[in-house]
Amino acid sequence: MKKHNFFDYHLVIKYSFLLFTFLIFNSIEKTILPYSSAIFISALYINYSLILCPILYILSFILLEGFSFFIPSLISSALIVLFFLIYKKLKRKPVFILYVLSLISILSFLFLGKLNTLLLLEKKFLVLAFNLALTIISMICAKTISIKGLKFKPYVYEIISLAFISIIFGVGFCNLLSPYIWKGIVIFLILSSCYLFRFGIGTFISAILSISFSIYYNSLEYIAVCLLIGISCDILCEISRFLSALSVLFVDFLISFLFNVYGGYSLVDYLPVIIASLLFSILPTKPLSTLKNKLNSFREKQLVRHTINRNRTMLSNKLYELSNVFNEMSIAFNTFKEKSLDEQQTKERIIKKVKQSICENCDKYSVCKKNDKGVYNDLNKIIDVGFAKGKVSVIDISNNISANCVKQSDILFFVNKSLAEYRLNIQSSLNLATGRELISEETKGVSEILKGLALESGSLLKYQGKTEKILCDNLLKNGFNVSEILIYGEGENTTISMILSMKEFSLNHLINIVNKTLSSQFAIIDKTTISEDKYYVLFKINTELDAVFGISMEKKDNSTISGDTHSIVRISDDKFLVAISDGMGSGEKAQEISSISLSLIESFYKAGMKSDLILNTVNKLLSINAEDSFSALDISVIDLKNKSVDFIKYGSPYGYIINEGGIKIVEANTLPMGIIKELKPSVCSTKLNDGDMILLTSDGISDAFGNSNAVLEYIRRLPAKNPQTLSDSIIKKALELSHNKRKDDMTVLAVRIYKKDLA
Repeated sequence: MKKHNFFDYHLVIKYSFLLFTFLIFNSIEKTILPYSSAIFISALYINYSLILCPILYILSFILLEGFSFFIPSLISSALIVLFFLIYKKLKRKPVFILYVLSLISILSFLFLGKLNTLLLLEKKFLVLAFNLALTIISMICAKTISIKGLKFKPYVYEIISLAFISIIFGVGFCNLLSPYIWKGIVIFLILSSCYLFRFGIGTFISAILSISFSIYYNSLEYIAVCLLIGISCDILCEISRFLSALSVLFVDFLISFLFNVYGGYSLVDYLPVIIASLLFSILPTKPLSTLKNKLNSFREKQLVRHTINRNRTMLSNKLYELSNVFNEMSIAFNTFKEKSLDEQQTKERIIKKVKQSICENCDKYSVCKKNDKGVYNDLNKIIDVGFAKGKVSVIDISNNISANCVKQSDILFFVNKSLAEYRLNIQSSLNLATGRELISEETKGVSEILKGLALESGSLLKYQGKTEKILCDNLLKNGFNVSEILIYGEGENTTISMILSMKEFSLNHLINIVNKTLSSQFAIIDKTTISEDKYYVLFKINTELDAVFGISMEKKDNSTISGDTHSIVRISDDKFLVAISDGMGSGEKAQEISSISLSLIESFYKAGMKSDLILNTVNKLLSINAEDSFSALDISVIDLKNKSVDFIKYGSPYGYIINEGGIKIVEANTLPMGIIKELKPSVCSTKLNDGDMILLTSDGISDAFGNSNAVLEYIRRLPAKNPQTLSDSIIKKALELSHNKRKDDMTVLAVRIYKKDLA
């Protein structure tokens, strides 16, 4: 048995309140009845002392009725303790045994002592039934308070049980002490609940607590009084808790003055209201706020949030591991080198094979053998010429061999064949090395992508519980029924997710409330229908700038398809890529090369690879492709969040940035992609402003105008407002200058940056 320290003030308060509760429940009716047995059994059920509980139980009757209930209370307490000890020893502990015990425990009161003659048989059965119900409900409440407390959200049946016990407690309090004291307690509880809970809960609590007054006074008017007080507190508590306290004084006096509920309003009636309002007003804000946050935590789905962060951490670790795998693969491919073919060794092998397969079978071999060194030098020179020219002919044969050798044609054929094999091996070796470099770079790129994802997912999401509550309350006040809301991230990375339980709503009105509440500019980036009357809405910080596009194209005369390819693709929420790829020549072949180039670049950018790695990879792929498969590239990566643009140009004409201050030229000083394996692009960056127009053209435009300066002079005279109109005008002028002859494919791509109206 658990030993208690009687000098522990917590225990003193705990058991003093238990004695007070016994007194209250014995006083539920005007006649003293043993309803405290329900509380007695519930106290033992949650491990209260088997010694103190019966002593306090008996004492409660002595304090109320002297020793007239001593024998019945002694027998009742003895039965409860005895049966409870048996209950505790059972392996299985069916709760209904305690319900039966509540019936048995009250029989000693009903059939022994003064209650035996005082109560009719029907009343005795009603007392038994009510005490049984009271035992069931009080056990639920005791378990809820002792186990859950403020740590867990109670279930609906637990809330109902607590409400019922509160009503019964209030009735007993009014009978035992005074309805005026209970009125002060109720007013204080209403004010506190309106402050601590969300809108509407305070009104609900005021309705529950008012029932005890209606039962005591046998009038429903008191429910209306408490409801009006609860409503005024609920409304004004959002503004100020002190204002809500003043409203209680005003509403209570006004109701009495208008409807004479109290049968005249004296200081005795008004004093409990004054004291309760004053106590609530002088309570320190800090402990109240702490309790409020604790109660609000019931509505926060902590498990979901912690699960998300845990999964992000696990995903981050896995991504880091995968990143290391691809990084090791990149190192392995880069470390392994193909053994290169040495020219000197190749010459020696060719000479050796010439001697073995041709010279040794010749009738004059013995003559040539005497001058072996001279023959060796002559063959060496012939092969050097072959390395330089790619093949040898009769004019490359030395005088010595020409005058003495009878198998000159055989030697030429064998040397040319060997040189062809050597070139083939060299090309295969280079392609293999390039392939390994590509794989190495791509695995390195994948490693960087995975590392970036690991870093992004590894940072735990920071949730904003207080902000969620403020936003949720404002949305509810404006008619938006928000069932769930989640705000995470900080600054420009703040994200808002919510579930709206309503069939129809205005998106503009919703955005305005969100922006006004959070003093920021958000935009809806996703709206998904969950069910007929439920929607998922996702908000992110809105960018200040946006863009519109214009594109105009003309294919070359007598060509079935344009060799120019353009692209406008979104890389991320605030970043997109625009590009023109001009395949060499026109028609299907040029179009295929330009299309492949752009598709590769788009895919790599979407995957999150770095620009230098992307362009280097595409260049190598094109360089090992078929001959003449070259492509001029003009790429612009526009970042709306950072208000910047990166220009990447490979052998493309000038690019232009047109604004009110003039025209900036973006120049490329490189060959087209695929000509030189290690070709580097021309790269530059600049800031963007409202009204800037980015203009890209293919070389068909500059050819039609004669040069890029002519294009520049023409666009100076054009209004740069509508990107489509600008593109069409340039194409029209190019056709006019070329007398409507399309000597090459023509493409114009324009992008206008503008400031969004965020009002």
